[in-house]
Amino acid sequence: MPLGHYDTFDPVPHRAHRRTLASLRPGERVLEVGCSSGALTERIAAMGCRVTGIEMRPEAAAQARRFSEEVLVGDLATMPLPLPPSSFDAILLIDVLEHLADPIEAMRRLFPLLREGGRMVVAIPNVAHWSVRFRLLAGRFDYDESGILDRTHLRFYTRDSARAMLEQAGLEIRETDWVPDVPLLRFKRLLIQANYRVASLLPGLFSTEFFFVGTPQRGN
Repeated sequence: MPLGHYDTFDPVPHRAHRRTLASLRPGERVLEVGCSSGALTERIAAMGCRVTGIEMRPEAAAQARRFSEEVLVGDLATMPLPLPPSSFDAILLIDVLEHLADPIEAMRRLFPLLREGGRMVVAIPNVAHWSVRFRLLAGRFDYDESGILDRTHLRFYTRDSARAMLEQAGLEIRETDWVPDVPLLRFKRLLIQANYRVASLLPGLFSTEFFFVGTPQRGN
């Protein structure tokens, strides 16, 4: 089930951020993992949500604190998590799991922080995107400073492998969606609906990343 109607959103810039905001409700307590300097944090707070962040870089964390109740500094995989159990309505992992050596264990560390009925929102870049396939056809797999082939990515996922990883971690997926990116239609405001509709035919090819919203399975 899609998260919402893509045609209600401006496609540029930060399409992933807009899709994330669509999964939240005003007044919620939100844990944003990998909050960076707070570009998304600011928008979440503007909705009336109370945000706690986790960020590895102290200088970025300092900026994100302008929009959050607290920002913890450290590596999610190893840092202490001095947060009360069952204290968040939503936990955001937006472009985070591909940077981790053990994303499954990282997710399981976070599950106890969700309230009953709370949900995890995950965005994962799509390595099967058409641009990467063209590179492979040309015999190239070059890393970039950002994007799908960001040089800091430790893992790469297709839609199916991302879903399998999340389910293995113990996430029961309730909603899915994607960020469309169809050649000739991309970044054109007047063709937002067409971009999404064409991408929905072959999302594995025409999407830059996938979104999943789910709740921990019982026993996790």
